[in-house]
Amino acid sequence: MRPASPSSAKRLMPLLLLLPLLALDGLACGGSSSYVHRQSYRARQQRNYQRTPQPMVAQEAKASRSFFSFGSASGGGGMTQSVADSERPPSARPVSKSPRRRYRSSGGSGRYKKAISTRGKAVPSYNNRAGQVRHKAEKAAQKAAEEGATPMVVYLGYLKLRVKRRLDAVDRITRMTEKAGGYIDSLGQRVIVLRIPASDFHKVMAAFAQIGEVVDRRVKALDVSKQFTDLGTRLAIAKRSRERLLALLKTVKDVQQRLSIVNEIKRLSERIEGIESTLSTLRNLADYFTITIELDAVVRSHRQMTHRSPFPWVRRLAAHRLTIRDGNDDVKMTMPKGFVLFEKDDDFRAQSADTSMLRAGRLDNEPRGTSKWWSAAVHHEMDGRDEALVDTGSKGLLEWRVYRNKDVRPRYWLIAVHADGEDLYVVEVFFPNADAWQAHKKAVVEALATFGPK
Repeated sequence: MRPASPSSAKRLMPLLLLLPLLALDGLACGGSSSYVHRQSYRARQQRNYQRTPQPMVAQEAKASRSFFSFGSASGGGGMTQSVADSERPPSARPVSKSPRRRYRSSGGSGRYKKAISTRGKAVPSYNNRAGQVRHKAEKAAQKAAEEGATPMVVYLGYLKLRVKRRLDAVDRITRMTEKAGGYIDSLGQRVIVLRIPASDFHKVMAAFAQIGEVVDRRVKALDVSKQFTDLGTRLAIAKRSRERLLALLKTVKDVQQRLSIVNEIKRLSERIEGIESTLSTLRNLADYFTITIELDAVVRSHRQMTHRSPFPWVRRLAAHRLTIRDGNDDVKMTMPKGFVLFEKDDDFRAQSADTSMLRAGRLDNEPRGTSKWWSAAVHHEMDGRDEALVDTGSKGLLEWRVYRNKDVRPRYWLIAVHADGEDLYVVEVFFPNADAWQAHKKAVVEALATFGPK
């Protein structure tokens, strides 16, 4: 290529000097301002999408993924209503913490001319309504606390007493319980489970301790006020959702849509019934203390056990007492109907109003054995204690057996095990009498299928 001559370079020099001026003139005239504004808007929109929503909004967003959509009877273009799978009414939509801004176009030019702020305006979604219900419940609980209201506390007490004669001790315990307005829930040869109206718990325990020499004393106090409030909020939301579905059912004509709504109403009704049962159980446990008294006579019986287990945790098992601790972080399980899981307890412990107790925990699988092997080891111990085998089976991961002692009013005791590598999981359910066993048997066995390690 031939180099440019000096004369042509002189002619191009003015044009080169004018190019920066033309670029500045274009910016001043708005030639690239539209591009810059669009990029700023996209960046702002991306930041809004990446913001972490509020906790309540996150729950609503999770629930909205499993919505059922019901269109209008005429089909296309009609108004559409949604029904959530977890008691969430329609229009659940996540809202970011920052103020939302909507941009109005100026026409065909594509430029975003004016930004309209929605700060302070309520977003018409279910998030706000559910948040108001929860806020009112929490505000009511806070107001009750400020007014000096007594928190809802569940007390669980255990006493092991050494007495001269068991029959005399049982008579004294029975009279004291009736005088206090309580009742005996379970009465055996050595163990008594009783319920006492809520009063000074330590005073009541001290009175029972005067019956004999105290060998062991344990007290567990669980504050269930927040759990009770949360359940009340869920109940209110579930009832409102069911009311919305009942109203929607009157307007929908399509058969398949009506069947879907009816199934959802049925599921919500079962959910409401379960929450109401749990709330009733919590009230009962808070209104009546649960005290377990074990009597150890000075003169023991001459009956000897034929054999004992070589494994310490098996020997320590007791139907009326927790022996495997700190299981709340290790296991998960859906509670049977009528049982309340104490969520804030370190131990995995649930109880019903009739003092049936469900417990679970984790141990080291040492020596290494299978589920059936450990179930046979537990049976060896129970047979040595002269416990009668009532039922046996497997459900989900668990191998379970049910035992009954030979008292006049026997109690029932379910023990289930699951071996998983280096870990061994044990589930126990204590039934204070035959009526409790018959009432909870089906629900407990079905709940065993939901058991699993965390």
